[in-house]
Amino acid sequence: MEINMKNYDYLKNQAMFLGFGEEPAKAIQEGMAKGKDEFTVPHQIKYGQDELNNTLHFGKSNGGDLYFFKKFDLELKQPGAEESLKQTYFVGKENNYTLKERYNMLDSRAVYKELNKLIPVGEGEDRKFKATDETYTAWRALDFKKTDERGNFLPKMMFWNHEKEIKNYPIKELEDIYDYRRLLASLEKGNVTRVTIIKDDQEIKGTMAANPRQTGFDFYDSNNQRLEVKKIEVQKAQKQEQGENQNTSLDQKADGAKVVPLQNNQANDQPGQSAGKEQTSQDQNKTQKNEQNDKPARRQRMRMS
Repeated sequence: MEINMKNYDYLKNQAMFLGFGEEPAKAIQEGMAKGKDEFTVPHQIKYGQDELNNTLHFGKSNGGDLYFFKKFDLELKQPGAEESLKQTYFVGKENNYTLKERYNMLDSRAVYKELNKLIPVGEGEDRKFKATDETYTAWRALDFKKTDERGNFLPKMMFWNHEKEIKNYPIKELEDIYDYRRLLASLEKGNVTRVTIIKDDQEIKGTMAANPRQTGFDFYDSNNQRLEVKKIEVQKAQKQEQGENQNTSLDQKADGAKVVPLQNNQANDQPGQSAGKEQTSQDQNKTQKNEQNDKPARRQRMRMS
């Protein structure tokens, strides 16, 4: 069967830009050629030791001839975990996250993104959410204690000024604007990111991840053991008294940092968070008040990404 090449190119590029790469292209073409109303495309990828098995769903809409990328199912298998984690994500014109960002949320981290505000349209079973031109930025994660009727973990929205907060930590990458922007972009995608911690004028290599639930960051050493990195104080006045004329972009004192390994029972205290209807900005205050009481429902292991 001859296929609509414009439709095929659109679906192929859509899957690629959502992070599935070029691998699904051939299967998409074959599925369209069969002419069925719906078809699926399998996809697999590994992040470190984690295995992600995905199923991409394509189908026609309203009896038309064009195919649409409707949704994709993720199944995350982690070493040592008794059960895999599953989540279904619907694909729309707005508010889409990449495969890596979805994996990060399923792996108990949060993602920072600019989103279109949604408004309800219709009533009852026909009620849907339509995107408006109004946008906002927020951290989004999964709440592993709550699921919807389909078994998907519900979303959690968090509003936190991470750019201001990160400047309170003794991180070498903050001293260079290019390194700082790269670090920030990686953290906002929910990645566990390589970082250099400064302690007593010594550089400690490790990783870090954003933790908006606790309005801070999680740090790990080169062996992926949890570290406590205390904030540093602004020391402008003290530096002037000591006659220090060092020109640092953040005017911070790195010697005030303390890096202490946590006990084993603390190492797994990670934020659990992600998927379903979104919180609007009017829920912000309630969300922030409940953050400290919301503990994850499963063991979390952080690795380099």
